[in-house]
Amino acid sequence: EYKLFRRVRGPSRSPTIADQSKTIAYQPCDQTSSENPCSTPTSAQANSPVTKVVNKLENNILAGYQGWFSYPGDSRIDLNKWKHWFPTGSEPSADNLHVEMYPYMEEYDEDDLKETRMRMKDGRKAKLYSAAKPNIVRKHFEWMAEYGISGVFHMRFMEGIHITKNREWKTSVLRNVKRAAAMTGRLFAVSYNIAGQSLNDGVLDALMEDWKRLVDEEKITQHGRYIRHRKDGVSLPVLRIYGIGFKTVNVRNTEKIAELIDWLKNAPEERYRVFLVGGTPSRWRDLTDDSREEESWTGIYESLDAIHPWHVGRWETIEGFYRYFENVITPDAVHCEHLGILYMPTMFPGFSWYNLKKHSIPAPSMNSIPRLGGKFMWAQAYQYAAAPNITT
Repeated sequence: EYKLFRRVRGPSRSPTIADQSKTIAYQPCDQTSSENPCSTPTSAQANSPVTKVVNKLENNILAGYQGWFSYPGDSRIDLNKWKHWFPTGSEPSADNLHVEMYPYMEEYDEDDLKETRMRMKDGRKAKLYSAAKPNIVRKHFEWMAEYGISGVFHMRFMEGIHITKNREWKTSVLRNVKRAAAMTGRLFAVSYNIAGQSLNDGVLDALMEDWKRLVDEEKITQHGRYIRHRKDGVSLPVLRIYGIGFKTVNVRNTEKIAELIDWLKNAPEERYRVFLVGGTPSRWRDLTDDSREEESWTGIYESLDAIHPWHVGRWETIEGFYRYFENVITPDAVHCEHLGILYMPTMFPGFSWYNLKKHSIPAPSMNSIPRLGGKFMWAQAYQYAAAPNITT
């Protein structure tokens, strides 16, 4: 027996959290109408199988979408590995499995799945999927539409992107995301990850060149479902960079980071300009804990258009979240409002990496931050929806 949890699909519904002024799950209402303002949705809207989404950052729920699972033979650009399912070079068996949950597989096309050496209780071989398959990504976006998730920040990991095959595989998944967003009415934007252990300050130049490639060759910002946000009356494509200012990230040259931020916001070629979201440490404001402590980082953080702190694991219980919300998140949101910066807190459903780290010493506990049947995440969503300084 291997320690997995099976995702069970419940009845179709679009959960909504509302207060007197806003709805964060989706925006099917008319924001200019006094008859149907953006508050509690009508019963017809709440029961709609597909929620409509306005293309902007405010009043939307955006998920992080890695799209990093693969299997040998999944595409023309074959990485020949069970990426993120099992360790590279290992057998696809239960003893080697990295993930905590066995995914719900019943709605995928059989042709898009690959058998492993794991077996289900009824003796069938367990199958897994790859994000290189367009139908797999489309199905994920269909589920998002069904359950009222507005769209995604699609993660573009910079580690290994200089290798042509890696870059082409990642770009093929991005194309799948583009098509799926168009088919389902979801939103998407690119989110670079500069936190890889092999990366250093040189990754900043590589990121600039990759963004040019996505804009010029993939026409990424011309896509109708690419997230845009208005700043000073101008509609700009949204770009997120995760890994800015973390103690554990090797990208630390603030002068080079400032140059990249300035270029992304003020590039001579207007087509490269963006509304820039920084994926920052949770303690960015006071330069403690997970943030680098040099004063120059304050200028970096405050030069961003939006701040999206990494909150995963910063609380382990609902009561812990309430304390953290009061002591850290609320002051962060007030500070950002004062600076004219959009503040985007993180929700997470729980946490466990027992299977990934079970051979570590000491090994982590299983289900280290329990989901509590959804109550853990719901508490966060409810609190964010009620906060006057938080709009996304």
